[in-house]
Amino acid sequence: MSARRSAPSGRLIAVLGLLLAGALGLLSATQPWGSATLLDGRELAVAGQDAAGAMTTLSLATVALALVLPLAGPIWRLVLGALALLLGGLLATHAATARAGVDAAIATLVADATGLSGSAQQAELAATASTAWPIVGIAAGALAAAVGVWVLVTARRWPARASRAARYERSGSGLAWDVMDDGEDPTR
Repeated sequence: MSARRSAPSGRLIAVLGLLLAGALGLLSATQPWGSATLLDGRELAVAGQDAAGAMTTLSLATVALALVLPLAGPIWRLVLGALALLLGGLLATHAATARAGVDAAIATLVADATGLSGSAQQAELAATASTAWPIVGIAAGALAAAVGVWVLVTARRWPARASRAARYERSGSGLAWDVMDDGEDPTR
């Protein structure tokens, strides 16, 4: 006897894609996007949340969207697909814009730590470095936007969710205890 595996449904792909995009956005927001090492050995880092303050909020909204999507009816799926596209675009744009400002954020940190600015500040720096975490944030936004397009294209083909009352029906009575009397679990 061979077990046939069916392909994952469009709904499952959308939910997993949005959860992944939200998780990558949150991870990117919590990691250092740039760092500076001063001559005295101190290390200063610019976290994603400091450089791109809205990353966390947009990522959490993407996760919430993933949790609501399976509950949505046909019209709301399209609305949520458009919202996922918008959130993804905002997430990617915000991360890209913030990535361009990482050097300025490092300069501000160094100025706060040393009390110096300009060329005197540069003399106090041993090294500066940028990380790939902003690119991960951009990728998270691109993934959320792509999932939004996926939802808009495929949502009409998703199977309809069974109504709660339909799960309890037994020969038209519609009573959950009638199903339980037959030894079945009405919650399945």
